Amino acid sequence: MSKVRKGRVLVALAIASSATSVLADGHLLAVGGMLRASNLPVYHKFVDLAGGSGAARIVIFPTASASLGSSKRFQSELVALGVPASHVTIASIDSKNYAQTMNDPEAVRPITEASAVWFVGGDQARIAKALFNADGSDSLAMQAVRKVYERGGVIGGTSAGASILGAKMPTAYGVVMDTLDFGVAKSSGQRGAALLKGSGLFKAGIIDQHLDQLEETSTGRTARMASYLVDDPRGKGFGLDTNTAMWVKPDGRIEVIGEGYLTVMDASHATKRFGVYGTELHNVQLAMLGNGDHYNLSTNAVLPAEGKEVIKPGDEYLVGNQLITDLSAVAAMRRAVLYGLADNTATRQSGLMTRYNPANGYHYGYRFDFTKAPGFVAHSKTYDSLTNYTAQGVSLDVTPVDARLRPAQKNVPADIPANQASDAVRAVVFRGLMTCNEANAFEPARAITRGELANTLQMTLAGEMKVDTRAGFTDMPTDSPLFDQARIVVSNGWMKSGPAFEASKPVTRAEWVEAARFLVAQGRVTTVVPDSSKGSTVRRDEVAELIARAYDLGDKS
Repeated sequence: MSKVRKGRVLVALAIASSATSVLADGHLLAVGGMLRASNLPVYHKFVDLAGGSGAARIVIFPTASASLGSSKRFQSELVALGVPASHVTIASIDSKNYAQTMNDPEAVRPITEASAVWFVGGDQARIAKALFNADGSDSLAMQAVRKVYERGGVIGGTSAGASILGAKMPTAYGVVMDTLDFGVAKSSGQRGAALLKGSGLFKAGIIDQHLDQLEETSTGRTARMASYLVDDPRGKGFGLDTNTAMWVKPDGRIEVIGEGYLTVMDASHATKRFGVYGTELHNVQLAMLGNGDHYNLSTNAVLPAEGKEVIKPGDEYLVGNQLITDLSAVAAMRRAVLYGLADNTATRQSGLMTRYNPANGYHYGYRFDFTKAPGFVAHSKTYDSLTNYTAQGVSLDVTPVDARLRPAQKNVPADIPANQASDAVRAVVFRGLMTCNEANAFEPARAITRGELANTLQMTLAGEMKVDTRAGFTDMPTDSPLFDQARIVVSNGWMKSGPAFEASKPVTRAEWVEAARFLVAQGRVTTVVPDSSKGSTVRRDEVAELIARAYDLGDKS
């Protein structure tokens, strides 16, 4: 066994052995976001664990949000359940004044008197700033939260407020595929999910949220969780659907409450390869638990809710499945596991997560294969005309594919033989950061044009439109594939333009040096900005080399 592997195993064993003891006397109640006032079981559980409506002393932490709206709403909902208004306090430690208040005894005093603390949703990094000092030590506020937990109180939160409960927490924002394309980020300002310091109240793994739905439209966070878990010594993730809670009890058992599911993911025996063709994962194990199900942190055992029955072979409701073409859609991952496998005769469910380049429609992505592993078992029970499932023993593999769903390694530009292909060119072409022409030729020696550079900058930096009063460009119609790309790039100051954008004009050396500064600033590794005196022509392969180097897109295991 290698030293790295042995070290990881020892760390994992140490964590596993303490999974229950670290949960002391307190309770945790983590919600996957979008908690609705109608979800009374979650609200009642929180109030009961806080001591009941008459005795509860609750402090709401507003720090994750930019406003007090969600805190006031939660406060009013608790009061509606019978908790006296005087017993529900919104902490004076917010996203604007935390530096002055997180170590102020008077601001912290309500927490010291509380039986429960609730973290509202928003950006978990904001909560962390109010919990930890610059040197990483606990602020007075965090010390007070720990004491509430240690003396048997309940610490809860929704969305960002759920993730902060773990020892590490994934960053709040970013497209899920970024973590597959660019790897796990080193900081929150980079593409891909980064793992930041959490409170550590929940030590058994990482808590992620919005697994089924994010901002009403999409999610796919199961994909990013699989990727970052392989690099974590615990290798264990707990992904919560919206309006769904996991109650972590002092004895180390978890109970699921709500309409969605808890996805328990185990990547401790998974393998991962990241490089030219993005991320490849194999043997990630997962289970999905529904309302009333339990999970034992000490034994990793899943206990279905009372009344759920095993779905025996031959009793499945569905026969066979089809490729799911968009696994980033709302509840698509859940559909894959529950309807593609649990209540289906099929032993494999495949799906895709894809992205495209608007300049020419190039698209690529990742294939997900969910399979029934040895020991697979599913249970179900009908509640109020809806079937609630439990599924365990599911294996997940993720492989990069090209536009024709072939292995990504076949995606080699026609003018660069496979045995001579530049890793940099292959890396940027696969991800659509730069594209080939209609003949699938990269043209490495050709000078890059302003239109091509604008498209490459936007595909790599993924900017948002800044305030821009100009309606457009005199030489570019609004329906041009490059129109939005060019506007965003110019509005962010990554390129300059007059009334005419001149998309077909070759990029000057000065323009390239300026653009390269932004690419390097957002990169993963220290990279030298190009020399402004190095000739006049900016070759396409020069651009590819800098991007691949700055974003560390070379092969690694």
